[in-house]
Amino acid sequence: MAFALLLAAVLQLPGAPAAEAPSAAAGVPVEEAGRDYRIGPEDVLRIAVYGHPDLTQTVAVQADGTFVFPLLGRVSASDLAPPELERRLADLLGRDYVREPQVAVSVQEYRSKVVFVMGEVTRPGPYPLVGTHRLVEVLAKAGPMSERAGTDVVIVRPRSASARPVLPSEVGAGAGAGTAEVIAVDLRAIQTGELEKNVTLLPGDTVFVPAAPRVFVSGRVPEPGAYPFAQGTTVRQAIGLAGGSARSASRVRVLREVEGRAREVAVGLDELVQAGDTVIVR
Repeated sequence: MAFALLLAAVLQLPGAPAAEAPSAAAGVPVEEAGRDYRIGPEDVLRIAVYGHPDLTQTVAVQADGTFVFPLLGRVSASDLAPPELERRLADLLGRDYVREPQVAVSVQEYRSKVVFVMGEVTRPGPYPLVGTHRLVEVLAKAGPMSERAGTDVVIVRPRSASARPVLPSEVGAGAGAGTAEVIAVDLRAIQTGELEKNVTLLPGDTVFVPAAPRVFVSGRVPEPGAYPFAQGTTVRQAIGLAGGSARSASRVRVLREVEGRAREVAVGLDELVQAGDTVIVR
């Protein structure tokens, strides 16, 4: 039930509130640190030793996964969760410097393990991989989706580390071909129970939510404009989306992109339209 409500929030279905998201700044500050987050290079940590204000520090983890701490020198934090680093620091301080030290570690800025959410979402930007790493949960943080969003989502997974979002257009052809894996996910499949489609995200992934395909209706109809395209839509149905009636149309023509150019094609009222078609009603 909880998963269904979460998916409803992503897809703008009734019954679930939108989740609050972290800031979309370069380093993502989060008020409540994820206790199971694995610390990595460039993360910013707040370390407090109770009763010892001189040991309370804000430190940045270096590229080798270490940071410098008073009395201890260089300390390794790579791939440790905050509670594990607390125990390590308490053990090191307690050996020679502080009696029964009490240490608290929180992540002030998540920089090493983030995914990027781009496209037709309310709050695009980087998101830390805290807690669950599944697609729907991350989309819920960035959502809800805009009215223009489709139900198909693209995950771009770079083959080498990337500190910025990588869009599908960058890896489709030319110099970008082969630089990343592209995973297509239909959110409707998850909604109908195919939970294996709820992909586990990895650091550096970009989740791109494209706008849904559109069909355009103009001419002698009450509400000309762009309408969501669905497979199997006929010319007659497209006219109906704009409030028109085929009975009131003396002539219907369709403009369709063919080999990069808009061309007029002859279609019957019960023939299928294609994404991007413009149906002109006379």
